[in-house]
Amino acid sequence: MKREYDFSGGERGRYCRENAGLGFPVSDEKPDWTGPEGPLGAFIREETKKTLDAYRAQPSLVTEHANFEHDTVHGGYAHRQLFELVQNSADALLGARKGKSILIRLTEDFLYCADDGASIDEDGVARIMFAHMSSKRNTGAIGRFGIGFNSVLGVTDAPEFHSRRCSFRFDRTRAAEQVAKVAPAERYPVLRLPEPIDHRREMETDEELYELMSWATNVVRLPLKTGTHGDLAKQIRDFPPQFLLFVDHVRYLTLEDGEFSRDLILHCRNGELLLDTGTDTERWRRFETVHALSAEAQADSPLHDSSEIAPIQWAAPLDRLDRPGDFWAFFPTHVASLVAGILNAPWKTNENRQDLLPGPYNEELIEAAAKMIADNLPEIATKSDPVRHLDALPHEHQAGDPELVNRLRKRLFSSLHGR
Repeated sequence: MKREYDFSGGERGRYCRENAGLGFPVSDEKPDWTGPEGPLGAFIREETKKTLDAYRAQPSLVTEHANFEHDTVHGGYAHRQLFELVQNSADALLGARKGKSILIRLTEDFLYCADDGASIDEDGVARIMFAHMSSKRNTGAIGRFGIGFNSVLGVTDAPEFHSRRCSFRFDRTRAAEQVAKVAPAERYPVLRLPEPIDHRREMETDEELYELMSWATNVVRLPLKTGTHGDLAKQIRDFPPQFLLFVDHVRYLTLEDGEFSRDLILHCRNGELLLDTGTDTERWRRFETVHALSAEAQADSPLHDSSEIAPIQWAAPLDRLDRPGDFWAFFPTHVASLVAGILNAPWKTNENRQDLLPGPYNEELIEAAAKMIADNLPEIATKSDPVRHLDALPHEHQAGDPELVNRLRKRLFSSLHGR
């Protein structure tokens, strides 16, 4: 059980305010919250004004931006709201020296995502407002594409972001009214026109928000559309705990839906990763490398920056090496790797982010991954079972195996030849 939780009152998953002895998540931020009159609030108002001026000068941008949001919501991001929110919080924790906690809470009316990471700044606001504007380069950040937050429009018409530096809201009705005055259109974008709001007023009317803001530095609050609760509840129950294996800066992830709660905790001990899934403890070993991309692979790269390197990680499940694993891009894809465990990298995927695409970028990562696995495979063996690592190897070729899976198998056995 996490120290910052108090279950004694029968309220599972509530952060304790009264008993200081249990401790809180400790962030790097000052304990006070800045209102809409602060510097970030002024920046948001100015950016909104610039956007309206741009729509006035070029009305076609209104339809382009609105269609982009619509396509994102109804495409590959349709059921990924939790993935994208957790991913954003994980990136906020990357910039915090002490924060390590993420909490997802679903109620009848709202979905909340809270963390004790670095509070949002001007660059973060810009990444939400403008797609493909991610500035995370060559770091441990995983939210590289800058468009994932658009997914929340599938469950809400008025997403809010409460941060220590400023609270702000997007609102579909308000945005349509504002844009219609300068550039009438059939459809209007939502996430281009943030409005600073008074966090104190919101806290007074929302007990859950008040509680979360007592310890968090960032809280996303989504007023739910009718009919979206069931899908979000399913996302909470299906959320893969193995996500924690690839984000060293996140140690606690709690997902709540009323009385249902999942507390996911990661510990490191003697070179092993011990993952508490809420129902059992899994034992993993993780190996990693960084691949320097060739010019051809860089030209084919999906990353929206000038990155010349790509991190690759292999997590091997020590208690079930005989089961074929999967490719992940920090979250599961639909492609089985056939090697035991999880092969995680910023793969180039199709629009639904479930299938790996052929091309020089993925092919180079496959070859680098094969060498990394071959180099580290003996580390899984033990004195009592010196050939245990052989269980992790892929089975022989079968009809229907994807091209990249065949490439991984061939490169891996080629790297192992003669060892």
